[in-house]
Amino acid sequence: MRNETFGRLLKAGLSSIAACEGKTAPIVEDELGDQIGVAAASIQRYKAGHIPPDARPVAILAEAAVRRGHLDRAWLQAFLQAAAYPAPASLLDRLCPSSGPAQPVRVYQNLPAPTYSRFILRPQVMSEVLDGLRQRSAVALIVSLGGMGKTSLARETAAGCLLDGAQPRFDAVVWVSDKDRPGTTTLSSVLDEIARTLDYPGFTAFEHEEKRREVEQLLRRSRVLVVVDNFETVLDGALLGWLLRLPEPSKALITSREYSRAFRNNTFVLELRGMSDSEAGELIRARLRVLRMETAADDPAVPAALIAATGGNPKAIEIALGCLKYEQRPFAAVLDDLYTARGELMTDLFSRCWSLLDEAARQVLAATALFPDSAGPAALAAVAGVSTFAFDRAVERLTDLALLDMQPTDLHSPPRYTLHPLVRAFAGARLAEQPTVTALRDRWVQWYRDLVGPVGYCWADPSRLERLDPERETIQALLLWCAAQGRHADVIALVDGVGYYYYIRGLWRDDAPPNLLSAQAARQLGNPVKEVEALAYHIHTLSAQGNITEMERYLPQMRALAEATPLPNEVAFNVQHALALYAMTRQDVDAAQAAWLQSLRRAEEVSALPFLIQRQWVATCLYVKGAWVQAQHLLRECLRDAERLGSQRCVSFCKIRLAAIDLDLGELEAAAALLADTRVTVYRYQDREHIAEIQQLTARLHQLRGDQAAARATLSEAADLFERLGMRPQLARARADLAQLDTPVAAGG
Repeated sequence: MRNETFGRLLKAGLSSIAACEGKTAPIVEDELGDQIGVAAASIQRYKAGHIPPDARPVAILAEAAVRRGHLDRAWLQAFLQAAAYPAPASLLDRLCPSSGPAQPVRVYQNLPAPTYSRFILRPQVMSEVLDGLRQRSAVALIVSLGGMGKTSLARETAAGCLLDGAQPRFDAVVWVSDKDRPGTTTLSSVLDEIARTLDYPGFTAFEHEEKRREVEQLLRRSRVLVVVDNFETVLDGALLGWLLRLPEPSKALITSREYSRAFRNNTFVLELRGMSDSEAGELIRARLRVLRMETAADDPAVPAALIAATGGNPKAIEIALGCLKYEQRPFAAVLDDLYTARGELMTDLFSRCWSLLDEAARQVLAATALFPDSAGPAALAAVAGVSTFAFDRAVERLTDLALLDMQPTDLHSPPRYTLHPLVRAFAGARLAEQPTVTALRDRWVQWYRDLVGPVGYCWADPSRLERLDPERETIQALLLWCAAQGRHADVIALVDGVGYYYYIRGLWRDDAPPNLLSAQAARQLGNPVKEVEALAYHIHTLSAQGNITEMERYLPQMRALAEATPLPNEVAFNVQHALALYAMTRQDVDAAQAAWLQSLRRAEEVSALPFLIQRQWVATCLYVKGAWVQAQHLLRECLRDAERLGSQRCVSFCKIRLAAIDLDLGELEAAAALLADTRVTVYRYQDREHIAEIQQLTARLHQLRGDQAAARATLSEAADLFERLGMRPQLARARADLAQLDTPVAAGG
């Protein structure tokens, strides 16, 4: 027997396994051939549509696609039907219960990677923090001098609260720190971080009051621990007032070097003092092993004297031990200096460390202060302007002196480096004094321009977007810095590189939308063509959210500039596309269709891709107006062109809309095959807008097959994604469909 749908679905399943496991398709085929007991050539025949002669290979292939490729019930149902699998219900229910395949529970947290290889447990103080979080108070405050370990204690406590059986236990942890850019943490930025961490990035585009209400609803629905680190430098008074009124059952954990009278109400306060003798002794022994100075631990007088001199301050202990290694002086002399500097202990330690650094190490430390969160070794070496050998030596000395903290990532990526808040303040001051500060900043900007430039509008290779994931926060900080410094050409170059990344990842920020920054920079440079283009791209993003008010705010400016400026065809195309999207957002389908038809010739003159995009949207208009057959014919043409061009997003666009038409025409199996095939691609590239659309159509498929439970579960997932992305019109439709599903049919109806 031969069935083309079977072949297409099997290809989708094998591709999904390969993508999820990072293997090539031939390796997956060999593995499955060995499991079934056939040669890889037989797997190739199955992919061509030849159905195995018995049910066992079908079951093995189906289980592999679901378990290893993470495909869902809709794919499995279509696959078994295409294979004419006997009595598929039992296999369907075993592999994919009606609520869908079992998925690991996602833990929503953005905790920073630990900068220590071993956490020295302080049982008494951790017990007190946990007790504070169990109280009815909205806030638990850890207050102490710098270097006492507040951040490490808060991080370990928060991580522990996510574990099963923890008391108290929280569903999510949101970490916010003011250490990276002191004084920039505000109520609005905290709301944004909560929204992004809980995976509702669309909320960040809302007006402040609406954003606050929506975030507060999230905090009421789940137990969320909001951690605000380094609160002493926060300047926004509204933030503390909001934290003190945090909705239950969520809580706030704050660390600060200062105690404010404002904490008197609704706050549990823990004053963190130095380590106990046993705790500090454990830290000293561990640190001496790292420094390869184990023999110093043999003298019991060393730990006792060091604890007494530093007051049990963990950071001071680590730095003092580093100085002991590199100053090459007797321990008694080092200890005398510590006692002498007791009043200004950390200042004295930092000054002594600075004197122990060569020029390369000083450059690396100053360069690290430019990175708001953490830096990879390649970026840090390039910005510091030091060679690989000198960089490795500098990093070794800086980590030994506890000036540089290392954050491990995974086995396949190099570690990243960050700074303790006290060290960051010291390094920032030294950075300002460096005669090379301008060169450092120039290299910082250039390194990121070189990083994002090859990414850009990577429609033919979306995998390039992954390069920017670990650099997201630094790129945003760099954009804001360049804008504030009037480096307009750099702003434009950076936005050209990251604009598509922000769109596909659904990072539609309201605090500094990149395309608006680019438009403002272009205006300062007197470049109306670039300004028009940036405004058009900003309107494209707003259309995805259905934000008509904001679109109408920028449309007049874009129109006026476009009418007064001779535009290249590509920019004129983007302007026309923005106008058509505006009409579509207002549900004026005829006007949208007319606008896209009008620009077809111009789009064709630009390149094949804009011509394809315009035709896709014309087909969408035909579909909305009920001309299903015409829309289907045009979308199939577009799909062939998209596959020829290699535009994965256009391929997904066409297949999703063709699946919708198949559902309307009652072609359920064809729709199931298209959705299963497309799902592999959109999940691989994390195209969240298309993921939500696929879930919405899959819910329709379940409903048409009579599986109301699966329809409700899948439609709820779609509504959740639309809400997270801030796509309000789509969310409203999904909620209306959910309400209809939940409405019982009247008797006799």
